[in-house]
Amino acid sequence: MLDPRYTRSFWGMDYTPRGAQMDLGCTVNQNDVIEDLKILYQLTPRIRLYGMDCAQADLVLNGLNVLGIDMGVILTLWVDNNQTTYQRQYDTFWKTTETYGFDRLTGVSIGNEAIFRKQATVDSLVSKMEQMRSALADKGQTHIPVYTTEINDLDQLLPHMDALMDNVHPFFGGTTADTAANWTWKYYYEVDQYPTIQYAKTNNIQIPAIISEIGWPSFPPNGSVQGAIPGIPQLQRFMDDYVCEANKRGLPYYWFEFKDEPWKQWMFNETRESYWGLFDENAQLKNLTLPNCPLDAWTKGDLAVPQPLPFNSTTK
Repeated sequence: MLDPRYTRSFWGMDYTPRGAQMDLGCTVNQNDVIEDLKILYQLTPRIRLYGMDCAQADLVLNGLNVLGIDMGVILTLWVDNNQTTYQRQYDTFWKTTETYGFDRLTGVSIGNEAIFRKQATVDSLVSKMEQMRSALADKGQTHIPVYTTEINDLDQLLPHMDALMDNVHPFFGGTTADTAANWTWKYYYEVDQYPTIQYAKTNNIQIPAIISEIGWPSFPPNGSVQGAIPGIPQLQRFMDDYVCEANKRGLPYYWFEFKDEPWKQWMFNETRESYWGLFDENAQLKNLTLPNCPLDAWTKGDLAVPQPLPFNSTTK
């Protein structure tokens, strides 16, 4: 049943099913994922997952089949400092695609912030990306983009990625919520879009620059970073200023994130990381008014990524 509070207004959204962590016993189940997808389908055409453990990709792709709907899905192979972890992710990826195919995949990300966490090097990620790209080619899937998602060493990674994927967080930039959208336009141009355009022009190719995470935490109120304060009013303000304007400009992004993840506060000793969701951990919408600037539903095979006209402006 459609919920009148929701419109498909987010270009993409980051999603981790509850219980999809091996350290917590892999308690994720198909029914919960299906209920999440019923909501996500009303919010966004695309989702981005963070790993292959606990059969989360299978549950998502099967859930889409059960519901008879299509969404673009980025599958991520989690990378840490344990090669066994990656090999498990890699092997699972091929089992998943053998079962569900490739037609809903909009990309494959080799890790998320692994360099930032000091759990990988540029060379190790490049090697893994090349391995994945070659293996996809052997399956006749050369059209599926391969990249990593990072905030460090983007200039070194760019020549080896089919899209630049950058986690962009004005909150951690210390800006206030009412200036966060303008901070983002400037950051995106200077750090992501301009270097990508220059590299693509030099090499006579086309590479999109995508914001792979962007959002604002709603808790705790004492978790400020300079002028950036966690809170519902701040999340509302940034969302109001950013989402529809980004859609209008043709700036591709994945909103971080769908639901709160309370497990992060004890696993990473960082309370703020747990409360970036538009919804709480039980998929209840927070005291928010979601944006209303509807986007088209996604269709299989759609790998198009819009790019805004180059802009270097801190104002709308």
